[in-house]
Amino acid sequence: MTAILQQFMAGLLLNGSIGKDFLTFMSPENLLIGVQIMGICILLIVVLIYAQLLTKKKMYFYTQRIRNNIEVWISHIILEESVEGIDIPKKFYRLLDDPKARQVAIDELTNCKKNFSGIVADNIVALYNKLGLREDSLEKMKNKRKWYLQARGIQELYLMDQKNLLTKIYRETNSKNDFVRSEAQIAIIYMTGFNGLRFLDVISYPLTLWQQIKLLEQLRLFGKKEDLSDRIPRWLQSKNDTVVVFALRLAAEYQQFAVKDAIMGCLVHPSDAVRTRAIKTLIILADEQTPFILTGYFSKENFDNQVHILNSLEAIATDEQAPFLIKLLEAPDNIIKLKAAVVLANNCTDGLSVIEKRAALEPEPFERILRHVKTVK
Repeated sequence: MTAILQQFMAGLLLNGSIGKDFLTFMSPENLLIGVQIMGICILLIVVLIYAQLLTKKKMYFYTQRIRNNIEVWISHIILEESVEGIDIPKKFYRLLDDPKARQVAIDELTNCKKNFSGIVADNIVALYNKLGLREDSLEKMKNKRKWYLQARGIQELYLMDQKNLLTKIYRETNSKNDFVRSEAQIAIIYMTGFNGLRFLDVISYPLTLWQQIKLLEQLRLFGKKEDLSDRIPRWLQSKNDTVVVFALRLAAEYQQFAVKDAIMGCLVHPSDAVRTRAIKTLIILADEQTPFILTGYFSKENFDNQVHILNSLEAIATDEQAPFLIKLLEAPDNIIKLKAAVVLANNCTDGLSVIEKRAALEPEPFERILRHVKTVK
């Protein structure tokens, strides 16, 4: 290694000025200066990290101190018969001069509101209004630049039953931001129940599957089933495919038998997702005509929906579907043959004997299909 270094240094010397410049740069004095600069940089980084951690620690304890004080005051106030007649101490108002303390107070009140009802819940809302915290939430909702603040403001306002702001919140149900839009839609349902579904008339952005699930969960809080038969047909005509899918979910969830004709119209919808949901909804609302409807549209469907129809027919097919199922034994796809054979054997008289005869004439693939049918029969 030493010999190689010596050769390298000799080469530099032979290169004239370049070699001299390099040797000057690599002198012990310059190396020492470099080490000192590096040490100072490392020290600065350590100091900055320590300062940041110390600031976070101070902020944590400061927030905890505020939270503890506010919890005590709020617990005392909301348990009174009426907040309106209570004189809130000036010390408490002074505490709320700090924006951080105001946010802690909002967080505590919204958490309490989720866990209480009746007079206590009314007192929580009254205290929220009396302390002027409503304005803080309203300012957040107006913040178009920071979507997370806007969504948080909407959530605070609807949890605090600020129904006089319904119109402003309703405008955000079609916001371009997913999170803001989601919070606004949930807010409308939270405050007005099934009537809040009117936003389905106007939204142009997609309703994600997660959002549809959240909306259904919010509606379940209202308990009783609602008659949506006058509104679902309108939503099924929406240009927004996800609105159509959600309307079909509503029809299934709330057993809207009166809209079956409108649902049948979705079986020829250009969207695969809409047709799949329409099939599932018709099966949930099934009557004696449903097997005929599904078998009638079978040939127009894609493979996945055909499989789903055959799976569904296991629960509702009768002898009247036997000719259709026997014909499917000629299908080019073996999975379709298998699914049809299972329904035929389980739901139709002499269905199993039909498959046995077919297996004798055409062993492949019907012997394998027959063995499978016998295991699931």
